[in-house]
Amino acid sequence: MNDKNRRYLEAGQRCRQWIVDYVALIPVGSMFETRTGELTAQVDLLEDLAGEIESFTGEGLSATDVKGSERIDLLDIMEKVRNAARAAEPANPGTRDRYRYTTNMSHQLLLATGRAFAAGGAADEALLQSYGAPGSWPDHVTDACNAFEASFGQQDSAVGSRIAKNAEFNDKMAQMIATKATVGHMVPNFCTGNPGAIAAWNSAAHVEAPPKKKVPPTP
Repeated sequence: MNDKNRRYLEAGQRCRQWIVDYVALIPVGSMFETRTGELTAQVDLLEDLAGEIESFTGEGLSATDVKGSERIDLLDIMEKVRNAARAAEPANPGTRDRYRYTTNMSHQLLLATGRAFAAGGAADEALLQSYGAPGSWPDHVTDACNAFEASFGQQDSAVGSRIAKNAEFNDKMAQMIATKATVGHMVPNFCTGNPGAIAAWNSAAHVEAPPKKKVPPTP
């Protein structure tokens, strides 16, 4: 949640509490009761959505951690294969060139390179095992590639869910702001003779201004 939305939600929460504190001034069955009820429900919903967004943000960070872990696992098995290919190069020219990679490759390029390593096992499995590559290394590389690729979907799903919830939150926030304004226009009419209640509403409904940016001192 950005700072602007946080400030508007906090104002909505204060207005919800005002409705609880001054419920005696809200006639049963009136339009005032209907609108204050809507405002309460909208603030409740925004709180729920904010919690869901926070959850999706955590899932996205977790998925990022998973992707990082799976990448490390893939690099680990690829390094063993590359080392064996380098060792085999003098007696088997060209082997080293078939098993090259760099640790700073993009995720997609690293995945494609890992797939190429695994495919090379059809011809080089026994050769590279004789130079120290793990037994059944093509299978190990394939498994690591599959796990790494699966982690992409986990992160994409979390990001997509968060974007959708943010859009829903912004839409519901606009509705809450409009309802709060409507209730604000009704408060003076329904709270005539109770200046304390009107003042309390005005205080609750006020949205704090964002903090001013500090001007750097003149050198």
